[in-house]
Amino acid sequence: MTTDIILCSASPRRKELLEKRGVKFDVYVSDADESIEKGTSPKDAVMLISQRKALAVFKELKAEDKIYIAADTVVALGDRIFGKPKDESDAYNQLKALSGKAHSVFTGVTIIKNTAVDTFAVESKVCFKNLSDGDIYSYIATKEPMDKAGSYAIQGIGSKLVERFEGEYENIVGLPTDEVLKRIN
Repeated sequence: MTTDIILCSASPRRKELLEKRGVKFDVYVSDADESIEKGTSPKDAVMLISQRKALAVFKELKAEDKIYIAADTVVALGDRIFGKPKDESDAYNQLKALSGKAHSVFTGVTIIKNTAVDTFAVESKVCFKNLSDGDIYSYIATKEPMDKAGSYAIQGIGSKLVERFEGEYENIVGLPTDEVLKRIN
């Protein structure tokens, strides 16, 4: 390892967000269990999964002098969690459910620094435009939604689906960078 920070995520979006801020880090992906019990709130779910990811990498690397950052992001409509779509039909159903409505984007983050575990979640709100079936099918045809929580990417073509948002934009992309940087420094 060449840096003091380990990003415990394969997400190219999280990597890009940290790089834009000039943060030097190594990537080490965990194989942590990402399943959650039915009935777990979206906020609790992302905190639990981020903590599992960080602890898995911390235990594997056993480098107490490093700072570990792990995150998990979900889109939620009420208590209904929208993860990455299983297929195009699932993407359609997610986007149809979000059409014309405000929803939450929760990112749970766990930072391990000097063996202390700090887990928190940040919520942002996104309001979608009313989407026609044509809008939804055209967007799915781009393939962009297929590896994104909630079946959209606000930083990509999916921005056309969004009417407005509240909260930290980078949280919606996948990492509340301002809060992370405040806590690791």
